[in-house]
Amino acid sequence: VLVWLGYINFMLAIFNMLPGFPLDGGRVLRAALWWGTDDSDWSTRVAARVGQGLGFLFILFGVWQFFSGNSGVGGLWLALIGWFLLDAAGVSYAQVDIVAGLRGLRVKDIMTDDCAKVDGRATLQTFTDEHLLRTGRRCFVVEEDGRIVGLVTPSDVKEIERSRWPATAVHAVMRPLDRLRTVTPDTPVVEALQAMSKEDVNQLPVVSNHRLEGILSRSHILQVLQSRAELSM
Repeated sequence: VLVWLGYINFMLAIFNMLPGFPLDGGRVLRAALWWGTDDSDWSTRVAARVGQGLGFLFILFGVWQFFSGNSGVGGLWLALIGWFLLDAAGVSYAQVDIVAGLRGLRVKDIMTDDCAKVDGRATLQTFTDEHLLRTGRRCFVVEEDGRIVGLVTPSDVKEIERSRWPATAVHAVMRPLDRLRTVTPDTPVVEALQAMSKEDVNQLPVVSNHRLEGILSRSHILQVLQSRAELSM
């Protein structure tokens, strides 16, 4: 058993050092290209393309192994590994384009400052009928006694049974502002997008000097990327 485990670990180490991003070998290749050209975007794209090529070759070899009868299960595993590498390299390549498209942008450049406000004492039924269904907005600022106290989204409302909406206040389901991940107007958009992914949220409050300045959402970022992509065609 120990010999078999050692063999598997040795093969995994060899596989991981193949020069295809995002494998460790691909990261070494990217570092070498970056050192030689001083262009991180180009280096990552090349390493990702190499990774996609390796993934494609793994798929072809695995399929050939499967249909040739040499190693049916082994061939399927090789094809699966190739598919994983092909997909991961494609994601890495796309991330470079996203970062390049957002480079230099600050949150204040694309955030919205016309946040719709809703009374925290209103019921979920009233909030849904008069705000969610009428406006189609995805995020609302909750206000109480003239102060911004939190945010509420359709996802927050959906967590409550519909039969309880007439008796449940918005305040009970909102996300308090002091518990939310916030960004400042000068935060780079790339950094804000990373925060959204880490926190698994679709919008971030933009706060400056303890005051809500606006909201940044994934839709704002996507609109910028789409506009830049159209102009570059």
